Amino acid sequence: MVKGKTPHVLSFINLKGGVGKTTTAVAVAEILALEARQRVLLIDLDPQTNATVNLISEEAWDELDRSGRTIAQLFDDKINHHLEPKFDIERAIVRRVSTVNGGIEALDLLPSSIRLIELQDHIPGIAMMGNFTNNPLDILKKALQPVIDRYDYVIIDCPPSLGTVTRNGLRMSTGYVIPTIPDIVSTWGIYQIVDNVRRFAADIGQTIEPLGIVATKVQKNNLHDRVMNDLAHGRLGKFNAAGVQQPRFFESTIPLSVNVARGADHEADLRTLNGKYGPQAYVALQVLTREIWALCEANSQ
Repeated sequence: MVKGKTPHVLSFINLKGGVGKTTTAVAVAEILALEARQRVLLIDLDPQTNATVNLISEEAWDELDRSGRTIAQLFDDKINHHLEPKFDIERAIVRRVSTVNGGIEALDLLPSSIRLIELQDHIPGIAMMGNFTNNPLDILKKALQPVIDRYDYVIIDCPPSLGTVTRNGLRMSTGYVIPTIPDIVSTWGIYQIVDNVRRFAADIGQTIEPLGIVATKVQKNNLHDRVMNDLAHGRLGKFNAAGVQQPRFFESTIPLSVNVARGADHEADLRTLNGKYGPQAYVALQVLTREIWALCEANSQ
């Protein structure tokens, strides 16, 4: 990482849970760090904490959460601004994370917490609590300022909503990726994501481009084939009728894999990413990561 260089910051978003969003975000972060030799920070903004416990053990996460070293403490400090702040970005970031081979040297994690569930509804009102110097949308961006230029890529796993927590991620993002199962229910909200992010970016005077849509948990059936064909030809849902261009469809599609659950097992003694994700899914995730990397590097020219 060149000192002072702006990293690529990518949010992974879908309004529906269970679509492989977190698995895709974690895998892209791991491959960028291990194989592309990029310095990567993964930020887990989802209170389900799936990305966190995919990269560190539940015991390690519990200790971090109890000691105020998760993203929840950052927001808690701003909500309870009359109390002495506890969050310290240097102490919260966990270095060298992954279930693979004891951790990946170039991959760091800012962990999440289930406490975000109870905090997230209070975040929009921070400025109205007498804390007028704090914009609720800038909390994450300001917290990362001391460390952001250490990284080439920042991958943000967003919750399945477009609320204030997700907008904190988007506020610092240079682009976003939409993982989706290629079925009707999972793709239904993609137009809403693109339209909302486009309007949000315009409101804050920022460019946040969709890098693309990636099909996940793909199975060999007529429905998945038909939806992927629509995605490949820009025919998804309301885009044409609304006059909004559908984001590109990534060439790489991620097959449904039985290895994913095992990949989050810290007792499984995993040595390689191939072993973590399974050969077929791993190759697809490699190709996807190369596509994302190429787009980011082209955009920075």
